[in-house]
Amino acid sequence: MIHRAFSPSSSRFKIPFVLTGLFLLGALAPAQDPPKVDPPKPAQAGPLANTAPINKEQKDSVLKGMSDVLMTRAFVPGVDFKKWDEFLEKRKDEIEKADNVAAFGGVINRALRDFGFSHIRLSTPRAAAQRGQTSMVGSGLGVTVGDDGMKVTRVADESPAKTAGLAVGDLIVKIDGKKADKREDLDGDEGRKIALEVKKEDGTTKELTLELKKFSTVRKETLTWMGDDTAVLRVYTFAAGYGRDNIETLMKDAAKAKYLVLDLRSNGGGAVNNLNHLLSLLMPNGTSYGTFISRKMADDFKKEKPDAEVTAEAIYSWTKTRTRTRARSVKPFEGKIAVLVNRGSASASEICAASLREGVGAQIVGQPSMGAVLASVYARLPEGFSLQHPVSDYITDKGVLLEKHPPTPDVAVTGTKGEDGKDPVIEKAVETLKKASK
Repeated sequence: MIHRAFSPSSSRFKIPFVLTGLFLLGALAPAQDPPKVDPPKPAQAGPLANTAPINKEQKDSVLKGMSDVLMTRAFVPGVDFKKWDEFLEKRKDEIEKADNVAAFGGVINRALRDFGFSHIRLSTPRAAAQRGQTSMVGSGLGVTVGDDGMKVTRVADESPAKTAGLAVGDLIVKIDGKKADKREDLDGDEGRKIALEVKKEDGTTKELTLELKKFSTVRKETLTWMGDDTAVLRVYTFAAGYGRDNIETLMKDAAKAKYLVLDLRSNGGGAVNNLNHLLSLLMPNGTSYGTFISRKMADDFKKEKPDAEVTAEAIYSWTKTRTRTRARSVKPFEGKIAVLVNRGSASASEICAASLREGVGAQIVGQPSMGAVLASVYARLPEGFSLQHPVSDYITDKGVLLEKHPPTPDVAVTGTKGEDGKDPVIEKAVETLKKASK
């Protein structure tokens, strides 16, 4: 995921865009001349708890702020944000019945999903206050909601979810005895205990208790070796906690490798400037890796071509604007690269994988990723809520639209590390790299 904070009262930004998947933890933006935003105002008495009651006046205030942002700031090529009123009307009764912060947020997010694209989500005051921090109160879970429950796509290290015995690939079937179909049912205050019915990948069903606690969200990048000629770089996030100095140190060591495996599995994205940093260590200086299609770009296109259909592809073909890598203190890696992704890889991770494939012929190994790559920002709303909303679409350097169309792996493989310590996905990536070099 990649994130960028934004104040609806200001047209300039001070925090970089973000690219993230829609996880419980945790959006992407263009690297050229990033907009700026006013720093957030300090909280007066702490954010409203998720269980705090919310009245009609508060709801109306939040909804008005959302409408203002969606009508004047949000942008996706070809999308009519005026449909927002229709989406709200369909859930009028649910909104009226929502009697606390979490329930209200859940209803509104279900309405937002009717737009059918990524990076649009209402954050509760508690979640908004935690964004950008390197610790949080929560479960440590990333999930996707389906008809049969919630599929676990990410489990943070040393998190309550890890302690409870949850793992990537698990299917949460029930939460506190009810069907698992609402992300907000996994939210709450510190100390809340949640009863889960979980179906494991081997088909067995387990009853687990998840207790929400504060945990660190930082996972330091690592470099490990597979023999003398292959290095494996694990990058967990492009958001808060991304360690530029650490990665540059690791890449200095990796320079002697012939092959590099970049592990972005379950990396939900983060800031676009961090994405540019990593790509600049892996591709030659000045390499173009795509275009972010903004509202201004679309407006300029329409002025010059008033009769043309305004689509991301059409704008990309028309504009000369491209995002490029920049020289860093470490020389870019010169060997062969494979990139690992899975269904938990989103946003900046997907752009990274697609860019490396197009730019230096990297092999993508693993499972299809999320297909959620819109650049987004965060707008502050009344009552401490915030709204993540898209401000641009992205197209790769070769004109490929990734939103809803994740890059297809060159080599499809699944699996996790076995008792022998071997990771079948890494093993396959190394095999693929060495076979291609023969």
